[in-house]
Amino acid sequence: MAGIKAFGGPFGDIRFCPTGGVNPANVRNYMALPNVMCVGGTWMLDSSWIKNGDWARIEACSAEAMALLD
Repeated sequence: MAGIKAFGGPFGDIRFCPTGGVNPANVRNYMALPNVMCVGGTWMLDSSWIKNGDWARIEACSAEAMALLD
């Protein structure tokens, strides 16, 4: 997260979508950065869930991720 925060100085007009290292414990910290427009994380979309068609689990985890931002 420190790297993305540091990019805010020299690249002040650019907004990022971090996907690595984002998790439920730090998602709010990422979203609080002015140069972050969105985040992605594997905790809400695992490839095995897609392969197995576990859409309910994907929906539930995505809803939990959105709730973290309230």
